[in-house]
Amino acid sequence: MSNNSAESFIKGFVLGIVGGGIAGILLAPKSGAETREDIKKLAIDLKEKATDLYAEARKEIDKKIAQVKKAGGKINEDTYKSLVSEVVEEFKQDAEVTSSVAKKLGEQLKADWSMIKKELSL
Repeated sequence: MSNNSAESFIKGFVLGIVGGGIAGILLAPKSGAETREDIKKLAIDLKEKATDLYAEARKEIDKKIAQVKKAGGKINEDTYKSLVSEVVEEFKQDAEVTSSVAKKLGEQLKADWSMIKKELSL
């Protein structure tokens, strides 16, 4: 990811989930080296999942923005936030994310408005 907001979301997503994963790993009867390797793999996997989730959500929002523009509509902050809410709700209904992850994803995508606004004015 090239922007700070996406990196911020990914870091928050990873840190939020890693805590539970680490607790489970630490309670497993393994050697210290095996446990450290498991934690490292978990962190890498979660970062990749968060990156993919954010990218997929942005693609869906970009599609919806294109549809609105094609229909002659204008994209303002309220319209954008409405589109974000639609996408996040679709992700929740498709069981792609939990409610807490969906909430964080929605907050992050809504915070991206200034970046989207700049892209729209190009």
